[in-house]
Amino acid sequence: MKSTLLFLAFCLAFSPLNAQWTTNTETNTTVSTLQTGDMQSVGTSDGRTWVAYWHDVPAPKYYEMRVQLLDQNGNRVFGDEGLLVNNQVPMSSFTTLWSITADRENNVYIGFNGTDGGNPVYVHKIAPDGAQLWGNNGISPGSGFDVKVLPLTNGEAIVCWLPGNKGVMQKVAADGSLLWTDPVTIAPVISTHRTSAGELAELSNGDFVVVLHDRGGFSPSSLPYAQRYTGAGAAVWGSPVALTTSYFTSFNRRYSLRQDIDTLYFGYAGAQGIQPHGYLQRINPDGSLPWGIDGSEFSTQAVSYERDVQIDFQPGSNHIWGICEYSDPSQSQVGEYVQKFDKSTGARLLTDLAKAVFPIGDVYISHQHHLSLVNDKPVFLVSNGNSNGVFAKDLLLVYLDENGNFAWPEQTRQVSTNPDGVKSRIQINRPYEGRVVAAWAEDRPDSSIIRPYAQRVDVDIACVPPVVNAFGYTIDSLTVTFTNVASNVDSIAWDFGDGVQGFGAQPVHTYASDGQYTVCEYVLNECGTDTFCRNLVISTIAVSDLEKQYDLKIAPNPSKGPVNMFLNMPTTDDLQYKVYTTNGQLLENQTLNLTPGKQLIPLKGLPAQSGTYLVAVQIGKKHAVIRVIR
Repeated sequence: MKSTLLFLAFCLAFSPLNAQWTTNTETNTTVSTLQTGDMQSVGTSDGRTWVAYWHDVPAPKYYEMRVQLLDQNGNRVFGDEGLLVNNQVPMSSFTTLWSITADRENNVYIGFNGTDGGNPVYVHKIAPDGAQLWGNNGISPGSGFDVKVLPLTNGEAIVCWLPGNKGVMQKVAADGSLLWTDPVTIAPVISTHRTSAGELAELSNGDFVVVLHDRGGFSPSSLPYAQRYTGAGAAVWGSPVALTTSYFTSFNRRYSLRQDIDTLYFGYAGAQGIQPHGYLQRINPDGSLPWGIDGSEFSTQAVSYERDVQIDFQPGSNHIWGICEYSDPSQSQVGEYVQKFDKSTGARLLTDLAKAVFPIGDVYISHQHHLSLVNDKPVFLVSNGNSNGVFAKDLLLVYLDENGNFAWPEQTRQVSTNPDGVKSRIQINRPYEGRVVAAWAEDRPDSSIIRPYAQRVDVDIACVPPVVNAFGYTIDSLTVTFTNVASNVDSIAWDFGDGVQGFGAQPVHTYASDGQYTVCEYVLNECGTDTFCRNLVISTIAVSDLEKQYDLKIAPNPSKGPVNMFLNMPTTDDLQYKVYTTNGQLLENQTLNLTPGKQLIPLKGLPAQSGTYLVAVQIGKKHAVIRVIR
């Protein structure tokens, strides 16, 4: 009963372990306390969140690059101001296109260029512990703009940038050394055209595909092509494959590229004249386009403008989800539509006109950033209509069912609702265990500066209670450091067995004296609780008062054979002794009534096998714990 009541008190008194995520969507989690000019975010495979941002500093530097890592509980791993990435990059009073991505080991790659001093390119690779794996100043493979990075499964990476009229790329080893003698030029179909790298994908044999943008002039208007390259940088297809010949995209926008082993799917919206249309294109490993030169239309309607197609699919699924922003021809009214495609044929599964999530209207609801999936169902961010597409005030999360209908009775869930802040650079990261994290930059009157913020939102969580079957510990004299090894844990409490309680994943406790203590770890999350207790024997090296007063000894020690306890009793009294393993397992428990005089007591409970054992002796109120080596 005592333990139950104690744990109930823990549950009532303590919030989730070190958690910084908040349910107050007007406050959100502050990523950094510093002024932020621009930011990007990417999630890791284990539910953490990288946020990279340009921090405004006084001229003549103007900006320095910083990064923050939020753990699963929303704690800032690198302190209030984040980790300094680079303050040597020469900057003017503006920034340009840059990128962030993460690899399978959850290292983050940040690619950017200086806007002064010849526009040098920098790429940093940073480990989750903050180590700069490519040096404190990163690597600088050249000069130019629009830096993109593709991490490869072997630890290497492809870096692309735009030094002039044609994009180039370089292969980088895991240690940051450049692997190609010279950068490889991304060649256009027509030699006089301009190129730049768009989205990138690695194939199973080490080749990689670049979706490139081809431009006939200085305008950002471009046609998307694809080219496959070997690991040595040699083009595989005779010439780049046109992904459309009719619908012009923009080279300085990001597009949605997903892959199913070596088959790629490219979601895009392009304009024929002034009216944009949405498409999904399939690219086979040999460069063929089984769905035709433009791909599969998002919708066959011909009146509304279709902008910013985002796609995603769950591995093993036979369909692909897509979302698209719709507007009237005047672009004063906006809505959001969803489509579902057959992965093999490209057939539209939600009718030829797609399905309206938010019909076109004055409310101006539109998606922000990427489409993601939870349990093969779409989840995405929208600005809720008070933004006019420019000044976002509120951010909401949308979750749809398998038919494209709202999965939640409330339709949307709040993400950020501060009424006075304008949100920009809005990002949504990959889901993890039924939750998503959004990140953005915002100016709030109470701070007077733009800062990066983040919020975690539950989407569809399979409730898994915590499990604790053990805990670790190390003993240094009377001081013990405990270590949690339980899983699915939000809160942790400890009963150290001497009337003192503690909290956290690795508490340190100092006992007042030697003895045996029953230590319990209590773990909690929103789905349940669990408890584990074990006996812990504390034994210091110093000779106790009991050993001195009773001339207590255990001999021979060390010994492989019989071991006896020797002592001299001044009066008749009870002696209790217990034999334990160092893990607290009780091997022998005896109480003897001894008369005055010298005593010899065989310790029959000591095992024959090698190891260290503890003998706890008590006479009256005096205690001693003696180590025995076998």
